[in-house]
Amino acid sequence: MEIFDYDNILLLPRKCRVDSRSECDASVEFGGRRFALPVVPANMKTVIDGPISEMLAASGHFYVMHRFDLDSVAYARRMRDKGLFVSLSSGVKPADYAVIDRLAADGVGADYITIDIAHGHAESVRLAIEHIRKKLPKAFIIAGNVATPEAVIDLENWGADATKVGVGPGKVCITKLKTGFGTGGRHSPPRRHRQERAFRRGDGDGRLAVRRP
Repeated sequence: MEIFDYDNILLLPRKCRVDSRSECDASVEFGGRRFALPVVPANMKTVIDGPISEMLAASGHFYVMHRFDLDSVAYARRMRDKGLFVSLSSGVKPADYAVIDRLAADGVGADYITIDIAHGHAESVRLAIEHIRKKLPKAFIIAGNVATPEAVIDLENWGADATKVGVGPGKVCITKLKTGFGTGGRHSPPRRHRQERAFRRGDGDGRLAVRRP
Protein backbone atom coordinates (compact mmCIF):
# COMPACT_ATOMS: atom_id res chain seq x y z
CA MET A 1 0.00 0.00 0.00
CA GLU A 2 1.49 3.32 -1.08
CA ILE A 3 1.33 6.09 1.52
CA PHE A 4 1.67 9.79 0.75
CA ASP A 5 2.58 12.56 3.13
CA TYR A 6 1.96 16.29 2.83
CA ASP A 7 5.39 16.68 1.21
CA ASN A 8 3.97 14.72 -1.74
CA ILE A 9 0.62 16.47 -2.08
CA LEU A 10 -0.46 20.03 -2.80
CA LEU A 11 -3.99 21.42 -2.75
CA LEU A 12 -5.52 22.76 -5.95
CA PRO A 13 -7.42 26.06 -5.65
CA ARG A 14 -11.03 26.29 -6.83
CA LYS A 15 -12.94 29.30 -8.13
CA CYS A 16 -13.21 32.02 -5.49
CA ARG A 17 -16.70 33.35 -4.74
CA VAL A 18 -15.77 36.02 -2.18
CA ASP A 19 -14.11 39.41 -2.49
CA SER A 20 -12.14 39.13 0.74
CA ARG A 21 -11.02 36.41 3.15
CA SER A 22 -12.74 38.43 5.87
CA GLU A 23 -16.07 37.27 4.42
CA CYS A 24 -15.25 33.62 5.12
CA ASP A 25 -16.43 31.83 8.24
CA ALA A 26 -14.15 28.98 9.27
CA SER A 27 -16.03 28.24 12.48
CA VAL A 28 -17.39 24.76 13.17
CA GLU A 29 -20.04 23.33 15.47
CA PHE A 30 -18.75 20.48 17.59
CA GLY A 31 -20.49 18.82 20.49
CA GLY A 32 -23.11 21.52 20.86
CA ARG A 33 -20.65 24.44 20.80
CA ARG A 34 -19.35 26.58 17.97
CA PHE A 35 -15.59 27.04 17.73
CA ALA A 36 -13.66 29.63 15.73
CA LEU A 37 -11.50 27.13 13.83
CA PRO A 38 -11.68 23.40 13.03
CA VAL A 39 -8.20 22.94 14.50
CA VAL A 40 -7.23 21.10 17.70
CA PRO A 41 -3.81 21.26 19.39
CA ALA A 42 -2.42 17.82 20.21
CA ASN A 43 -3.34 16.74 23.74
CA MET A 44 0.30 16.23 24.64
CA LYS A 45 2.03 17.53 27.76
CA THR A 46 4.63 19.25 25.58
CA VAL A 47 1.92 21.06 23.59
CA ILE A 48 -0.88 22.13 25.92
CA ASP A 49 -1.06 23.16 29.57
CA GLY A 50 -3.45 24.97 31.92
CA PRO A 51 -2.85 28.56 30.76
CA ILE A 52 -2.94 27.61 27.08
CA SER A 53 -6.18 25.63 27.49
CA GLU A 54 -7.76 28.55 29.37
CA MET A 55 -6.76 30.96 26.62
CA LEU A 56 -8.17 28.66 23.94
CA ALA A 57 -11.46 28.09 25.76
CA ALA A 58 -11.92 31.79 26.54
CA SER A 59 -11.27 32.77 22.91
CA GLY A 60 -13.71 30.27 21.41
CA HIS A 61 -11.30 27.53 20.35
CA PHE A 62 -11.48 23.80 21.05
CA TYR A 63 -8.84 22.06 23.13
CA VAL A 64 -8.22 18.70 24.81
CA MET A 65 -6.21 18.82 28.03
CA HIS A 66 -3.55 16.13 28.43
CA ARG A 67 -3.85 13.56 31.27
CA PHE A 68 -0.24 13.18 32.42
CA ASP A 69 0.85 14.29 35.92
CA LEU A 70 -2.44 16.16 36.23
CA ASP A 71 -5.23 16.19 38.79
CA SER A 72 -8.00 16.20 36.21
CA VAL A 73 -10.76 16.82 38.76
CA ALA A 74 -9.02 19.87 40.25
CA TYR A 75 -8.30 21.13 36.74
CA ALA A 76 -11.96 20.69 35.75
CA ARG A 77 -13.07 22.57 38.85
CA ARG A 78 -10.77 25.50 38.04
CA MET A 79 -12.18 25.69 34.53
CA ARG A 80 -15.75 25.64 35.88
CA ASP A 81 -14.92 28.39 38.38
CA LYS A 82 -13.75 30.54 35.44
CA GLY A 83 -16.89 29.84 33.43
CA LEU A 84 -14.99 27.80 30.81
CA PHE A 85 -15.90 24.50 29.22
CA VAL A 86 -14.07 21.35 30.34
CA SER A 87 -12.36 19.07 27.82
CA LEU A 88 -10.28 16.23 29.29
CA SER A 89 -8.23 13.26 28.13
CA SER A 90 -8.74 9.78 29.52
CA GLY A 91 -7.12 6.38 29.25
CA VAL A 92 -8.59 2.92 29.81
CA LYS A 93 -6.86 1.84 33.03
CA PRO A 94 -8.43 1.56 36.52
CA ALA A 95 -6.90 4.92 37.49
CA ASP A 96 -8.70 6.54 34.53
CA TYR A 97 -12.00 4.97 35.59
CA ALA A 98 -11.42 6.40 39.06
CA VAL A 99 -11.04 9.91 37.60
CA ILE A 100 -14.36 9.54 35.77
CA ASP A 101 -15.99 8.37 39.00
CA ARG A 102 -14.59 11.39 40.89
CA LEU A 103 -15.78 13.82 38.19
CA ALA A 104 -19.26 12.36 38.53
CA ALA A 105 -19.26 12.16 42.34
CA ASP A 106 -17.99 15.72 42.79
CA GLY A 107 -20.57 17.07 40.36
CA VAL A 108 -17.93 18.91 38.32
CA GLY A 109 -18.33 16.62 35.30
CA ALA A 110 -16.83 17.31 31.88
CA ASP A 111 -18.19 18.63 28.61
CA TYR A 112 -15.81 16.65 26.41
CA ILE A 113 -13.81 13.51 27.20
CA THR A 114 -11.26 12.13 24.76
CA ILE A 115 -10.27 8.49 25.21
CA ASP A 116 -6.77 8.68 23.79
CA ILE A 117 -4.68 5.51 23.50
CA ALA A 118 -2.26 4.31 20.82
CA HIS A 119 -4.60 1.59 19.49
CA GLY A 120 -8.17 2.72 19.95
CA HIS A 121 -9.86 -0.14 18.10
CA ALA A 122 -9.94 -2.26 21.23
CA GLU A 123 -12.34 -3.86 23.67
CA SER A 124 -10.85 -1.71 26.43
CA VAL A 125 -12.09 1.40 24.61
CA ARG A 126 -15.58 -0.07 24.25
CA LEU A 127 -15.69 -0.65 27.99
CA ALA A 128 -14.34 2.85 28.71
CA ILE A 129 -17.02 4.44 26.51
CA GLU A 130 -19.65 2.41 28.35
CA HIS A 131 -18.32 3.55 31.73
CA ILE A 132 -18.15 7.23 30.77
CA ARG A 133 -21.63 7.12 29.25
CA LYS A 134 -22.99 5.63 32.46
CA LYS A 135 -21.22 8.04 34.84
CA LEU A 136 -21.29 11.22 32.72
CA PRO A 137 -24.21 10.83 30.30
CA LYS A 138 -24.04 14.44 29.09
CA ALA A 139 -20.36 14.32 28.12
CA PHE A 140 -19.40 14.40 24.44
CA ILE A 141 -17.13 11.37 23.96
CA ILE A 142 -14.23 11.34 21.50
CA ALA A 143 -12.40 8.01 21.13
CA GLY A 144 -9.23 6.86 19.41
CA ASN A 145 -6.68 6.69 18.00
CA VAL A 146 -7.72 4.52 15.06
CA ALA A 147 -6.44 3.90 11.55
CA THR A 148 -9.16 2.05 9.64
CA PRO A 149 -12.74 2.70 8.48
CA GLU A 150 -13.81 -0.44 10.35
CA ALA A 151 -12.53 1.07 13.59
CA VAL A 152 -14.51 4.27 13.07
CA ILE A 153 -17.68 2.27 12.47
CA ASP A 154 -17.13 0.16 15.58
CA LEU A 155 -16.43 3.17 17.80
CA GLU A 156 -19.59 4.85 16.55
CA ASN A 157 -21.59 1.71 17.29
CA TRP A 158 -20.01 1.55 20.75
CA GLY A 159 -21.29 5.03 21.52
CA ALA A 160 -18.48 7.45 20.65
CA ASP A 161 -19.73 10.84 19.44
CA ALA A 162 -16.52 11.46 17.47
CA THR A 163 -13.46 9.41 16.59
CA LYS A 164 -9.83 10.47 16.75
CA VAL A 165 -8.42 9.23 13.46
CA GLY A 166 -4.76 8.69 12.61
CA VAL A 167 -1.89 6.79 14.21
CA GLY A 168 1.53 8.41 14.14
CA PRO A 169 1.25 10.88 11.22
CA GLY A 170 2.61 13.74 13.33
CA LYS A 171 6.32 14.53 13.17
CA VAL A 172 6.85 14.12 16.93
CA CYS A 173 4.69 11.01 17.44
CA ILE A 174 6.77 7.91 18.15
CA THR A 175 4.00 5.29 17.92
CA LYS A 176 4.86 4.20 14.39
CA LEU A 177 8.57 4.10 15.25
CA LYS A 178 8.00 2.00 18.36
CA THR A 179 5.38 -0.38 16.96
CA GLY A 180 5.60 -0.39 13.17
CA PHE A 181 1.91 0.52 12.93
CA GLY A 182 0.55 3.82 11.70
CA THR A 183 -0.93 5.95 8.96
CA GLY A 184 0.67 8.51 6.71
CA GLY A 185 -0.80 11.89 5.88
CA ARG A 186 -2.80 10.38 3.01
CA HIS A 187 -3.26 6.83 1.74
CA SER A 188 -3.31 5.61 -1.83
CA PRO A 189 -6.61 6.22 -3.70
CA PRO A 190 -8.41 2.86 -3.14
CA ARG A 191 -7.98 3.00 0.63
CA ARG A 192 -8.56 6.74 0.74
CA HIS A 193 -11.97 6.30 -0.89
CA ARG A 194 -12.93 3.73 1.77
CA GLN A 195 -11.74 6.12 4.46
CA GLU A 196 -13.73 9.02 3.06
CA ARG A 197 -16.94 7.03 3.37
CA ALA A 198 -16.26 6.43 7.07
CA PHE A 199 -14.26 9.53 8.01
CA ARG A 200 -16.94 12.14 7.46
CA ARG A 201 -15.24 15.23 8.87
CA GLY A 202 -11.76 15.58 10.18
CA ASP A 203 -8.92 17.07 12.18
CA GLY A 204 -6.34 16.00 14.80
CA ASP A 205 -3.23 13.78 15.12
CA GLY A 206 -5.05 12.56 12.34
CA ARG A 207 -8.56 13.81 12.15
CA LEU A 208 -11.82 13.78 14.08
CA ALA A 209 -14.53 11.82 12.33
CA VAL A 210 -17.81 13.12 13.74
CA ARG A 211 -20.83 10.88 13.94
CA ARG A 212 -23.87 12.39 12.30
CA PRO A 213 -27.46 11.58 13.32
